[in-house]
Formats: sequence, structure tokens, C-alpha cells
Amino acid sequence: MAEFDTYALIPLIPIAPHHTIADIGCGGGKHTVPLGKFLYDGKLYALDVDQEKLDATAAELQEVRLTNVELLRSKQQKLPLEDDSLDGALASKVLHHVHNPTALLKDARRCLKKSGWLVIVENYEGEHGVDVDKMRAMMEKAEFRIKAQRDLDGTQYMMLVKK
Repeated sequence: MAEFDTYALIPLIPIAPHHTIADIGCGGGKHTVPLGKFLYDGKLYALDVDQEKLDATAAELQEVRLTNVELLRSKQQKLPLEDDSLDGALASKVLHHVHNPTALLKDARRCLKKSGWLVIVENYEGEHGVDVDKMRAMMEKAEFRIKAQRDLDGTQYMMLVKK
């Protein structure tokens, strides 16, 4: 399954160039570079549990000379960020990897400002996916309000939730 193009995702989310955002589970930086470019007057935290992935993201950032991105190693269910420090966050293809996704969602909620938003991108099904009904239940448990849900390409969806 192909990864959805970040440049096509940006207009679908309530992001502004001055925001402070987290790319939760940034992997090799596929979303980090486009988000960092968009946030020309803001800040992006690229978070991952895997140091090798953070190193790969650092190389990508150095190549395009982005300086508004801070790489941070996170834990499975604990983000290394202050309370109420984010305008928004993206978690793309992350929740199916986490042992306790509700705990991670609750910690992401802790980091969001009062009007903060979280965008989830997941496959609909399979080993690398989360069923939409299961995702809705997780959001309810984590006390998020679902604001929008959109099919991206027939195999994956995005869900926009608010604090």
C-alpha cells in the first residue's frame, strides 16, 4: 500500500505556517520535510522511538536545509513534550505499531493546546491498519472529538480529531 502524499494531505488539515506541530512516529521523515517546509514561521517536532529513523530524518533535513525541525526520541506511549505545547500533531501509520495506542493518544492530547488538533492516517485493514470503528472507539477513550474523517485512496483514511 502506497503512502499518501503529504503535500496532498496538508490542505485537508487545520495547519497554519506559524503553528507548533509534532510528527509522531516520523520514521524516515516522509512527512517531516513537507511539514517543515510548510511551517516556515513555526516549529516541528519530529518524534520516533527508533534512533536510526531519527538519523535518517536528520539526513533528509540537512539535505533540504530545514532548521525549524527538532528531532526527539520518544517512548512508546510518552511524548517528550510539555503540556499544552502543540497546536497540532500528525500520527501517520503509527497506532497499529503501538502496544497501547489509547495511552499514546492520551499523551498526545496532554501535549495539545486547548484548541489543538490531531490527524491520524491509517490503512483501513490488515496487519498494518486500524479498522475505522476501532479507531473511533480509541478516540472516544482518549477523550478526543472526531471532527472529520476522509477516505484518502480506498485503502487508507485520515481522521481529524480535536481536544
